[in-house]
Amino acid sequence: MTNNPAPRRKKAALVLMWLAPIFAFSPLIVAMIEVRIIAECTVMPNYCGGIAYFVLLTVPIGLVVFIIGLIMLLAKKRTRHDSK
Repeated sequence: MTNNPAPRRKKAALVLMWLAPIFAFSPLIVAMIEVRIIAECTVMPNYCGGIAYFVLLTVPIGLVVFIIGLIMLLAKKRTRHDSK
């Protein structure tokens, strides 16, 4: 058994790339669920609709996390081809 960190890097990159969209749109998903569950959302739209504004913050952060994961994955592929 070797202590090769390459498979861990690839796994971490894939995890980042899968979690980035979930993180980016999580406030929107929560707001959509709240609208269906809470009856007061029709009376107080500021309460339920306000959560959706967090998407303005989480989408750029999710995009950065996705790009970091993509760079990690491409760097892993590049080092694999360079070592052969």
